[in-house]
Amino acid sequence: MTESDIISYSVVQQVAMIRFNRPDKLNALTPAMLTRFFAAVGRAAADRDVRVIVITGNGRGFCAGLDLSVIGTGVSDQVDPDGRFESGAPPTRQWGDEIGPSLDRYFANGWNTLITSRKPTIAAINGPAFGWGFILALHCDIRFASRSAVMNATFARLGVPAEKGSGWLLTRLIGTARAADLLYTARRISGEEAERLGVINGVFDDDQLMPHVVAYARNIAANSAPRALAAMKAQIWTAADDHYDQGFAAADKEQALCTQTEDFREGIGSYREKREPKFTGC
Repeated sequence: MTESDIISYSVVQQVAMIRFNRPDKLNALTPAMLTRFFAAVGRAAADRDVRVIVITGNGRGFCAGLDLSVIGTGVSDQVDPDGRFESGAPPTRQWGDEIGPSLDRYFANGWNTLITSRKPTIAAINGPAFGWGFILALHCDIRFASRSAVMNATFARLGVPAEKGSGWLLTRLIGTARAADLLYTARRISGEEAERLGVINGVFDDDQLMPHVVAYARNIAANSAPRALAAMKAQIWTAADDHYDQGFAAADKEQALCTQTEDFREGIGSYREKREPKFTGC
């Protein structure tokens, strides 16, 4: 396998599918993989023809985290502390950056590309998701898992703190006490427990995970207006840091702008005519 094969990328029916492709190592991450992964997310985020981004792993694993064999070799030092991988690189402009509340509070590159992209992001956790792999799934808007999936925040057992924003993400997602439990113990949880805790949106039989995720993503791509999705994503990710008045004002401002768009006219027209919408993102 060449370096160019370690991340696969395809677009079908406006859904970008990004797969970790190192199945013999349960898709354990190398710096080269991460660089290519973030580039793939950026590519999908900038492509007007992509409406939804799905990430998953090839083989029987989602992503087993950082390949520990690179630690101490100097190779892992290629990972910049802020996760950008290209020190000093300017933020990448993406489709929809100007829509909705500003997401400039997040890095525009690296780990937070999944957040700053104005496309819905979905993690299909098809097997082990440990450490950094688990964190990448947490950076997505929505997560589904197979029944054979198992996940954990490995860090306490490796002698490091909650890395790459995982403490913030987990606390935001499931609350302080549950986040503390997962982080302090580094214990592994099944797909069923992850669903009960609120870490994931749903759990499915192994052979049903990808059919569900693909159908779910295509439904969003076909029936939800891209501009509205871009605004909603920004509203969701800024909601926890803003007070109510800020969120209300941002919603009113965006609503006024949306009513002037072609997508708004198409949405109203398709509803009245009882037909499927044909949104363009304009």
